[in-house]
Amino acid sequence: MKIPGLIDVQRVRDPGVVRSVAADTRLGRVAPGRGPLVNRFIARMAADLFCAEGRVLPSGRAPDDRLRLDMRAALAERIAAPDLSDRCAAAVSEAAAFVRGGSGDAMRVTQAVLGSVVLDAFQPSTQTVKAAEDIGRVLNGGLLRQVLDRIVGGSRGARSILFKACDGDLNAVHTLGIASQNFAASLNILRSLPLATEAKVALARAMTAPAQVVRQGKCPAETRAGGVDSGTLVILQTSDVTRRTLDPRDAFLRDVWSGCPAHALVPDLLRRIWIKAGGAP
Repeated sequence: MKIPGLIDVQRVRDPGVVRSVAADTRLGRVAPGRGPLVNRFIARMAADLFCAEGRVLPSGRAPDDRLRLDMRAALAERIAAPDLSDRCAAAVSEAAAFVRGGSGDAMRVTQAVLGSVVLDAFQPSTQTVKAAEDIGRVLNGGLLRQVLDRIVGGSRGARSILFKACDGDLNAVHTLGIASQNFAASLNILRSLPLATEAKVALARAMTAPAQVVRQGKCPAETRAGGVDSGTLVILQTSDVTRRTLDPRDAFLRDVWSGCPAHALVPDLLRRIWIKAGGAP
């Protein structure tokens, strides 16, 4: 949709085009101050959604941002640590009991598992679980809900709660508030499957991705999605694409600059949970 001076937005659903656009460095994070009126408003909302206590989360930082690169390196180091399996063991057992049909809540179990990856001695609480659920409703609720949230500030307060619970660790705030949405959805899918389902089939069905990822043109350019101007918003329908391809490249944008550092860890954790729950190998 393009109305000069008002709005300039493109949606991309083709898997090949999504991969190309996601990798195109002429399209970066959404930033305020570029494009027509509606684009600027959307950019301001996006900038707010990916901040906590005035600090920008890694998911809101530009490709060459120094702090973003440092945070990715720190997360990669924790993921590669030799004690990771031991750190996660108790939480994986809890998640397996949930998948097997036990009582519990997917988000609380998720925060226990992912919290053991990103923080030492983290335990989810009623407040951190509710904060993540509040954030998820806004992230997945569409433009109107995001507009209302910007007015009332509900998810801003939720991010503040997580910021304090994580002692200001921005990797952890992102993991427990944003990445947790997809992991919790995967656990609910696994819980719904017969345990006789083969692991590779179960994990393919449980693969989830953000509903959409937004990129913004930094300069006039011709891309596989078409021509973009400075400020053009390109919305990548990553969830739709992932459901069609069942490909980790699409679920985690694995091969591009914004690719999730946990692209190998998450499937491994889900497989461990599935097998420990009694699922077929």
